[in-house]
Amino acid sequence: MAAPSLHADTPKPYASDSDGQTAMPDQPGDTTTNSSLAKGDKAGGSSSSSSSNNGSPGRSFIRVFSYTDSLGWCMNGVALFCMIASGSLLPLMDVVFGRFVTVFNNYIVGTISADEFREDLNYYTLFFVYLFIAKFIFVYIWTTLLAANAIRTTRALRIDFVKHTLRQEIAFFDSAEGGSVSGHVTTNCNLVNQGISEKLGLAIEAMSTFAAAFVVAFIVQWKLTLITAGIVPAIVVTACIGMIIDTQQENRIMTINSRAGRLAEEIFASMRTVHAFWAFPKLASNYEVVLDEARAVGRKKGPNMAFLFCSEFFCVYSGYALAFWQGIRMYHSGEISEPGKIITVIFAVLLAATALTQIAPQTVVISKAASAADQLFSIIDRESKIDALSDEGARPDELRGDIEFRNVEFAYPSRPNVPVLKGLDVSMPANKTTAIVGASGSGKSTVVGLIERWFTPLGGAVTLDGRSIDEYNLRWLRTNIRLVQQEPVMFNGTIFENVANGLSGTKLEDLDDEQKLKLVEDACRAAYAHEFIERLPEGYYTPIGERGAMLSGGQKQRLAIARSVISDPRVLLLDEATSALDPTAEHVVQKALNNVAAGRTMVVIAHRLSTVRTADNIVVMGAAGAGVVEQGTHAELIARGGAYARLVLAQDLGEDRRDSDGEDEFADAEKDGQPPGGTDHGGVDEAVPTQAVEAAAATAATATATATSATVLSPAAKDAKSHDLNLLKCLYIIVLEQRELWLVFGVFLLACILGGATYPALAILFSRTLDTFTLTGDAMTERGDFFALMFFVVALGNLVAYAALGYWCNTIAQDIVKSYRLEIFNSVLRQPMAFFDRPENKTGALVSHLASEPQRLQELLSFNLGLLVIITINLVSSCVLAIVVGWKLGVVLVFGALPPLVLSGYLRIRLDFKLDADTAARFADSTALAAEAVMAVRTVASLALERVVIARYEARLRDIAAKSLGSLGWTMFWYALSQSISFLAMGLGFWYGGRLVSFGEYNMTQFYTIFIAVIFSGQAAATFFTYSTSITQAQRAANYIFRLRASVPPDNRDDYPPEGSSEKKDGAGVSLDCRELEFAYPQRPHAKVLKGVSVNVWAAPIFFPRHYPKRDTDNALPQITPGQFVAFVGASGCGKTTMVNLLERFYDPSAGTVMCDGVDFQTVHAGQYRREIALVQQEPVLYQGSVRDNIALGVDSTEPVSDEAILAACRQANINAFVASLPDGLATPCGAQGLQFSGGQRQRIAIARALVRRPRLLLLDEATSSLDTESERVVQAALDAAAKGGDGQQRRTTVAVAHRLSTVKAADRIFVFSHGNVVEAGSHDELLAARGVYYNMCLGQSLDRAPPSSC
Repeated sequence: MAAPSLHADTPKPYASDSDGQTAMPDQPGDTTTNSSLAKGDKAGGSSSSSSSNNGSPGRSFIRVFSYTDSLGWCMNGVALFCMIASGSLLPLMDVVFGRFVTVFNNYIVGTISADEFREDLNYYTLFFVYLFIAKFIFVYIWTTLLAANAIRTTRALRIDFVKHTLRQEIAFFDSAEGGSVSGHVTTNCNLVNQGISEKLGLAIEAMSTFAAAFVVAFIVQWKLTLITAGIVPAIVVTACIGMIIDTQQENRIMTINSRAGRLAEEIFASMRTVHAFWAFPKLASNYEVVLDEARAVGRKKGPNMAFLFCSEFFCVYSGYALAFWQGIRMYHSGEISEPGKIITVIFAVLLAATALTQIAPQTVVISKAASAADQLFSIIDRESKIDALSDEGARPDELRGDIEFRNVEFAYPSRPNVPVLKGLDVSMPANKTTAIVGASGSGKSTVVGLIERWFTPLGGAVTLDGRSIDEYNLRWLRTNIRLVQQEPVMFNGTIFENVANGLSGTKLEDLDDEQKLKLVEDACRAAYAHEFIERLPEGYYTPIGERGAMLSGGQKQRLAIARSVISDPRVLLLDEATSALDPTAEHVVQKALNNVAAGRTMVVIAHRLSTVRTADNIVVMGAAGAGVVEQGTHAELIARGGAYARLVLAQDLGEDRRDSDGEDEFADAEKDGQPPGGTDHGGVDEAVPTQAVEAAAATAATATATATSATVLSPAAKDAKSHDLNLLKCLYIIVLEQRELWLVFGVFLLACILGGATYPALAILFSRTLDTFTLTGDAMTERGDFFALMFFVVALGNLVAYAALGYWCNTIAQDIVKSYRLEIFNSVLRQPMAFFDRPENKTGALVSHLASEPQRLQELLSFNLGLLVIITINLVSSCVLAIVVGWKLGVVLVFGALPPLVLSGYLRIRLDFKLDADTAARFADSTALAAEAVMAVRTVASLALERVVIARYEARLRDIAAKSLGSLGWTMFWYALSQSISFLAMGLGFWYGGRLVSFGEYNMTQFYTIFIAVIFSGQAAATFFTYSTSITQAQRAANYIFRLRASVPPDNRDDYPPEGSSEKKDGAGVSLDCRELEFAYPQRPHAKVLKGVSVNVWAAPIFFPRHYPKRDTDNALPQITPGQFVAFVGASGCGKTTMVNLLERFYDPSAGTVMCDGVDFQTVHAGQYRREIALVQQEPVLYQGSVRDNIALGVDSTEPVSDEAILAACRQANINAFVASLPDGLATPCGAQGLQFSGGQRQRIAIARALVRRPRLLLLDEATSSLDTESERVVQAALDAAAKGGDGQQRRTTVAVAHRLSTVKAADRIFVFSHGNVVEAGSHDELLAARGVYYNMCLGQSLDRAPPSSC
């Protein structure tokens, strides 16, 4: 029989699936057995399976250019020509200057007259103007083209990286190989972009200068050039050795940083857990361990940096000594006829050597780019074991849906000796519903993973229609088999976009939006989601935030169901698909699922046995590896009285004994299209929009911006950015804060002064050496020897200065990058919860900032800062020297020529600052998309969304180069001006100084001193602005860090909260009194989620009228007394979890008060208040590291937690037997996001983490939703016992949010929520007797066993 289609008028689709990231039992995680959270996943990036195939970072760097298209190669070709031409201009200036020296010498000795001298002066001055024009044009062209093409090239690289990442098998993401995708896409791609844009251009330009200088020198005087060229091999060899060593060290650092990024990614995605357990210091300490490891490797770069820089500068200044010493002898012997030739050769060769030294800072950036490229290609080149993008495999036209497991054996790669399935034999017939039940970790979800081909069995076979599942095309398979997972994951976007994702890979994915909307609406009706969506102002186009943050758990699960059934799949897998629904919604959704199940294969995994009682076959699985214990229909298994019957008994799911009234109520409600217990009883009717989504709609403008851009800033963020500090102020604060580095800063400054003072010293020496050519005989050679020796002394001084500078600059850089990376991490952890609700603070964006901002600081505060200080000292001292030696010429040059140069450079910095921010913003949006996809890779895989994600990622990067071109063109105009205007300054000094000499106002020594000082200062100023990108990025990074720091609330700045008078209060639970609470989330202040809620214990069951009038708060209301068990129940999204958020002080109420032990909780230190509380959430969160580490995280003290205390908590959480069965016990790694374990196992570890805290108030938000019946019974008994005291345990107050009503039957008071109000309150028996809203909720779970009072 054909399956009833949800959209009969449309062609039969292939299929598509849904849902979030379900934890698989014993899922592959870290490949290491290290138990430390900080050291977990240490093997990241070094796996042989992911090692780069390209051989070396150098080859990786070259390979980056393979991502350049034809237009890009044309742009690069033109840019290359302009780089070479631009680099050749300085040597041509030396030719002009050399010829002028000859003219000058002739004038001094009287060979030519003053008029002839001024005529020659005017002639040669024009060459400086020509050089300025040429330099400006060439620099402008190559910088603009290269920067634009670098963005285009890295865009293609980013897309290819994301493509190859998403095609990897699931085990890859569970292991440490991949590192942080946000880190790769942001930091590594940014490093590559820097390495192939301006920095590469500067290196090529310097090499062009080097080559052109030698050509000029050889033409002028080949012999002297050849002698002086001896310094070049020394520079080349030292540079090559230094670069090779630096690249290797950078590779190691990047691997470590990748691990750090992955750890941060997990933590930033679970901030409620971090805040609930005040885990700031522990998680920061774990993160710091990884950073310390990176710093230790980074500090080893010190000797290499010292060797690299000191050797180069020593060779340059030694070359001065050699050239002058040899040149004066050749001139004395008559081998050289003109002194200008000697000056030309000296300047040309030394210009070549200086060009090589200018390459050194660029090679550091290029080596980082090469290492970053190598990291990226290690993943790009990795061959996926299960390739999601492969086109291979069979694609039959028909699919019946017969699934069979034949003697299947399976163990996860991380623990090959721990079998999960042993010889499993199960048949799942076509067009039938097969239910799989059993204890947590028995392998139920593993079965789903094998059907989805997330993993490959070690033995046996999984067949589909009699054919091995491996033979089918993977995309075809996953679009015909749809999955709804236990923990549903939505993507940032609208409701329509999320549900329409279910059409991916099917024939329907190319329909227009109008047709798709029809399918989406039909699917949402089937999943019982249409009504609440329709009541939203924007309906199906309402944005839902990152990971569906604007939705409740139940709403997300219904949308996930709609997303799965929209494509009308032949096989539907439901892994706890209704676990997050309230009873009423579950009843209707289950009926809808039963309807769509007709005529298709359904595999249902469930702990709520009410959802599987109608299954054609129920398979009961034993403990891990035990296989099938029994199977049959519900009636058959009940009759046998075996394992299934015991599970049913534990859930009160016996024979259906509803009374006639209850039956009629269900029937009538369903006829009307409404759930049982509709609006007559206060409105648990799910047709009414829930507050969370209403709130999203209330801020449609903000949310829409969120959906389209991850970088939209809140008003507060914009206001903060308007008060950004300038670079000098930022550097002052950084230096002030790094007290332990003050001595290092002192040595650093001394070395910079020595290096900067070299240039005015050289100007003086050069002016004196030119006097030597006017001497004759031995006096000339003796004077020449003396000045050659002085040049060598300068070389020795620079050897020491640059050795100290290289070593200590590296120390400063490594310490500062560690310090501020840790501070960003710490500051993010401690932000208020409203911070994470803002659209610009998605997980991917935060990880991106964590990776990139310290890197930007490091780039400036490494050797670049030393060079900038040296340049500044050079500029100032050269200008002072020029004015002191000759004030007329000095003043004209300093105040006439330098201001335009400085102004153009400053404007370039300001424009570069904006360009950098805009480019970062454009890339941040795409980074957030990639990070979101990888964090929910199981959802992406099950929906076959890989191609869709890649297409969306590519769309967000499309035209990014074109959009940047306008800003680039204007920015590079000022940059080109700053690089070329120094020729005009030289021309002005040349012309005006020559005239002063010709009129007898200056002698030759004065002129040469001032002119050479101006040359040095002009070049210094031009060089300064080559670092403008580093300056702007560092300023932006520092301001981000300072803004983040300032926004941390005062309470959250304490590592460990102060001891207070409320400390444990004799072990009793807390008393709570919530009075008239109103609340709206900060991002949507006009949409109230709670509307005057008062939570107290009443003497009798309470039923509030429909309009919920305000209660008389003057009446003395009994408060929640210590040791009570209070439950919040109601429809999904009615405000239950919001109440938990308020009790945890994640937010403060908009109105009303929460009295804790008689004290307003807002007056208590947040950490001190949370010390009394433990939280277990619906979606349990674990981190990299061992089971011990994750449980110990629950204790916020400096004292280590004993294994005895941890094991006691494990016993209470019914996880001790499982932990004992693990090979490493408590030391067993949990894997990335805890995905080594099943959902139930993770939830029990989370419960143990809460219990080890010994809280006085225990908050349970669907804490047992992922547990099997037996585990739930044991854990619930332990929680009940702990709440009531006894056996030496402290009494505690428990507040539980639950949809599974069997878990709250024993509650002292049950509060029924609807639309942000409490509509009923009483005990289980009282509310059943009242036959109101709660009674109807019980009917939905068959908890109404006659007589009601006996329930």
